Amino acid sequence: MQHSSSSTHPLFAMAFRPFFLMSGIWAVVVISLWLGDLSGWWPNQQLLTPSLWHAHEMLFGFGALVAAGFLLTAAQNWTGVPGVKGNKLVLLCAIWLAARLVPFLWLFLWAEQKQGLVLLIILQSLWWLGVIAALSRQLWLAKNPGNYPLAALLLAMAILNGSFLWLSQRQYALAAHLSHSMILMFCLLMGLIGGRVIPFFTARATQTGQIKTPGLDKLLLVTALLGTTLFIGSGFVQPLFSPGWLMLLAGIFHLVRLKRWFTPGLLRQPLLWSLHSSYLAMSIGLLLMGLSLLTGWVNFKDMLHLVAVGAMAGMMLAMMARVSLGHTGRPLAVGQWITTSFVLLLLAGLFRASALITGRPHLLWQLSAALWLISFLIFIRVYWPILTAPRLDGRAD
Repeated sequence: MQHSSSSTHPLFAMAFRPFFLMSGIWAVVVISLWLGDLSGWWPNQQLLTPSLWHAHEMLFGFGALVAAGFLLTAAQNWTGVPGVKGNKLVLLCAIWLAARLVPFLWLFLWAEQKQGLVLLIILQSLWWLGVIAALSRQLWLAKNPGNYPLAALLLAMAILNGSFLWLSQRQYALAAHLSHSMILMFCLLMGLIGGRVIPFFTARATQTGQIKTPGLDKLLLVTALLGTTLFIGSGFVQPLFSPGWLMLLAGIFHLVRLKRWFTPGLLRQPLLWSLHSSYLAMSIGLLLMGLSLLTGWVNFKDMLHLVAVGAMAGMMLAMMARVSLGHTGRPLAVGQWITTSFVLLLLAGLFRASALITGRPHLLWQLSAALWLISFLIFIRVYWPILTAPRLDGRAD
């Protein structure tokens, strides 16, 4: 009797399968540990300070894994070139998992904190390089220069990740600034990808004409790039003017684009309104972040979390739900449980963003974390059998 190896298991047929499943599990693990640390139930690991570890794992652990899973899968559609799978995909997963464990196991491996940090930097860098190489290979073989900027954006994220870790034990404030910058990098990615897929998905599902805004798209991209670059640089040198102005402008452009995409029919379809609502959260979040930098009327970190939870995680959950169905030969429709998870995650973002306004920040943090946990536990329960089983239609991934 022949036994299939782990590398030929359906889980490793395409990048979205293990990456989405691991990211859902890690979303639960990280917030559980973070909630326990906030509540004083247990001490956090000390390779990174608790807040920097939380930021790192949410952005460079969870967020980066979802983005990589989506891009490596979408690139197969864009180019017709098969993506990474089998043993190479197993290796990428193992490197990512090893990086997650280093902050907890470094004491058992090295006497010095610096050595543990160096190992974490090496593992994270290897994972990023593996993902970028896999994506670049697909784009290069297909002669697909229109998508080269996506590989460049991943490279910029990788550099930001390494810089964050290197500074984490020396300059806390600067490392925190780079984590905030990473959220703006994700906004760039959401603007690029969302600008492609949201109007396309909306038109196809509602049977309406696809809305295209090429002039606005270019203006938005330039504004967002300049704003993100200026914000990153503001952590090192005094900028000529506040990046808040460009955040305000980008938020307005996003809102205009979202208004153009809207059609009432999308409100009846969870896989659509979840994408539109997360894009709305990003637009409003950027407006309020800009307002915070310019006036101080609202708390910058709270508005940053509106983007990180309501927009970034919200869009990722919506895309994971949709991509996992489409690429396993299933109908593009979700049931009540996943619809509930979309609502809970959006509420988690709103609760976290209003933490200081209510005067009960600790309670709002805990409520937000609880809603996040329920949302991703639902995702794991519903999508585990989908992501680990062969395609329903019998086709190869």
